[in-house]
Amino acid sequence: MGSKDGSQYDAADGREEGGDPWQAGHARRWAAAAQAREHAVEAREHAVEAREHAVEAREHAVEARESAHLERVAAAQAIMAAADERDAVSDARDTVAEKREEVHDRAEMLDLTSEYGADWPRRRDAQLDREHAKGDRTASRDDRKALTEGEEAGPMTEDDAQDRP
Repeated sequence: MGSKDGSQYDAADGREEGGDPWQAGHARRWAAAAQAREHAVEAREHAVEAREHAVEAREHAVEARESAHLERVAAAQAIMAAADERDAVSDARDTVAEKREEVHDRAEMLDLTSEYGADWPRRRDAQLDREHAKGDRTASRDDRKALTEGEEAGPMTEDDAQDRP
C-alpha cells in the first residue's frame, strides 16, 4: 500500500517504510493508550457490576430484616392484645366485686336486724376477685415491660407492685 508521500507501510514494525520513526512511535503509543483506556473502561464496568451485585445483596438483606421485623411486630401486637384482654377482664372483675360489696354494705346498713360478720364469706370472695385482678394486671404490665424494655426487665416483684398505684 502506498501513502500520500509514496512510501510503503511496513506492517511488521508499524511504520511506513522510509517514514519518520517518531511518527511510528507516536502511533504505537497512541494505540497502547487506546488499549489502556479500553482496559480501564472494562475494569470500571466490572467494578460497576460488582457494586450492583453488592447492592442487590444488601437489598435482599434489608428485605429479610424487614420481614423479620414484621413478624416481631405481629407477635408484639398479639401480646399487647392479650394483655389488653386480660386488663379488660380484670377491670370487669373489679367492677363486679366493687358493685357487689357496695350493694351488700348498703343493704346491711339499712337493715336494722343485721348481724355484722355474717357476710364474711362473700366479702372474702370479693377480696379474692380483687387479688386475682391485681395479679392479671401485674402479668399484663410485665408483658408490656418486656416488650418495651426487653427480656432482661424480668417479672415484677412484690416491692414493684407496692410502689405502683
